[in-house]
Amino acid sequence: MTGRRWVALGVVLLGLTWGLGGEAVSIGHHVEENHFLDALTGLSFFVGGAIAIDRRPGNLLGPLMVLNGVAWFCGNWTNIPNGWTLPFLHLGQAAATGLLAHLVMAYPRGRLTTGYERSVLAAAYAIPIAATAMSVLTQDLSRCPACASSPPVYPDFPDADLSHRFYLVYDRSAFVLVPLFFIALWWRWRRSSPAARRALAPLWVVAAIMVTVYSLSPFTSTSASSFAYLVWEINALLQTAVPVIFVYGLLSTRLVQSAIGGLVVDLQAPIVPGHLRTLLARTLADPTVELAYPIGDDRWVDPDGRLVEPDGSGPLRRTTMVERDGLLLAALVHDAALDPDLVRAAAAAAGMALDNERLHAELRAQLEEVRASRERIVLAGDAERRRVERNLHDGAQQRLLALSLALHSARRQLGNGEQDQVVNTLERSGQELAAAIEELRELARGIHPSVLTDAGLGPAVEALARRASVPVAVEIEERRFAATTEATAYFVVSEALANVTRHAEATRASVVARCLGPILRVEVGDDGRGGADPARGSGLAGLEDRVAAIGGTLAVHSARGTGTLIRVDLPCEAVP
Repeated sequence: MTGRRWVALGVVLLGLTWGLGGEAVSIGHHVEENHFLDALTGLSFFVGGAIAIDRRPGNLLGPLMVLNGVAWFCGNWTNIPNGWTLPFLHLGQAAATGLLAHLVMAYPRGRLTTGYERSVLAAAYAIPIAATAMSVLTQDLSRCPACASSPPVYPDFPDADLSHRFYLVYDRSAFVLVPLFFIALWWRWRRSSPAARRALAPLWVVAAIMVTVYSLSPFTSTSASSFAYLVWEINALLQTAVPVIFVYGLLSTRLVQSAIGGLVVDLQAPIVPGHLRTLLARTLADPTVELAYPIGDDRWVDPDGRLVEPDGSGPLRRTTMVERDGLLLAALVHDAALDPDLVRAAAAAAGMALDNERLHAELRAQLEEVRASRERIVLAGDAERRRVERNLHDGAQQRLLALSLALHSARRQLGNGEQDQVVNTLERSGQELAAAIEELRELARGIHPSVLTDAGLGPAVEALARRASVPVAVEIEERRFAATTEATAYFVVSEALANVTRHAEATRASVVARCLGPILRVEVGDDGRGGADPARGSGLAGLEDRVAAIGGTLAVHSARGTGTLIRVDLPCEAVP
């Protein structure tokens, strides 16, 4: 038997000893009450506390129920006259009000959630205990206070009525505590999720009836009528319902866990993509369940492959990470009121299905990335075509048009015998033609520089470095690579250096390219302000698409104030 089982058994034995002993004392002193109902109520707290300690060792409700059972029977033991323990027994009996309020307000997690609840609970403890303490200090406890034939005797000092006044304060405290208690219940109900309300409803119905009965105590405490006795019996029965409901909550969790067997059966059949969330929501009785699957670097997608951010940080939501064989499969966002063991059990039962859906979601996300990449490539191609058209129109086309007009003018001048003017016109035409040729070369160099084709990646990058706005240190292996690899690496460097000029505010930059086995790693760094993000600019996103098109990867490291480093890994296929 485990240690918790021994503790639970000890609690039951304590309850039997303390409770039945107290009832024996009451019977021996002829206290008129329903001893069976009194014992049943107190022992129910001991039994419920023992079950809670065994099944929920980390929950405070188990110890609270045990303490409430002890406090319940303290009133029986006060029937023994003469004894130094009597003041403590009276104080223990007074603590029962606070303990019962604590049980109801902390159900089912065993803790309070707001400062208002803590304030109400402090009042539920303080008022009865303080009033009882003052009453005990001013009261002669040498006689049986519960026996009608032997009422308590009040001393002359400090005031014959002082103890009675403190007792009235305790007795009338219901008028203050009951409304505050109702407000606390109502406030927590308003803030609770649907799953939490389902768990709280039975207990709070009993608690509402119980505090209503408790509020009648000022009208019946001094009466020996049958109505007062009926109120006491109803109150005892309702208090018995508190541990019963808590035990029912434990057993209902076990019953809900049996629904996991039904989940396992449902998972045997083929699952339509996205239907797994529905099965988990039905098993957990939580329609708000959400699933997110990890892909890439700190990215999450839903079952349809759309980017999402699993957020379970609110007071009503929780996120449970689902792992299988050390591999993170999914994030399960659910109602915070659900039992954590139940959620983990359902996730474990659906582990294989979650793994399959994760792969499907990853594939859908990749297809979406391909679609978006193709769209960006088309847009980039259109933008490049418009750039070429604009450069041709504004540059070489205008110069060629001017050259055509100059030749027409030279022919007219030649017909008129203006030899000197013809020579000047032809000289200007030659200059315009040379400028147009240079502009066409610059345009062709921007599309695919001839030095890259003729000499390779190293000389082409060095030419870029010479035209850069900041000093650029170049370190590239002197060898040739596949044409697609060289072209991709060149345009990565070209775009990166252009960003250095436009955005980085850097004083120097560097370009390093070396082969690491089957990978050509190209790194472009600067000492600028950093903060570059591929998601915010089309340039880096276009480079990522170009790199991915030949099976490479691109990473950007650009924390603010630390410069930018662009690292690209490309297939390293050397050519002679």
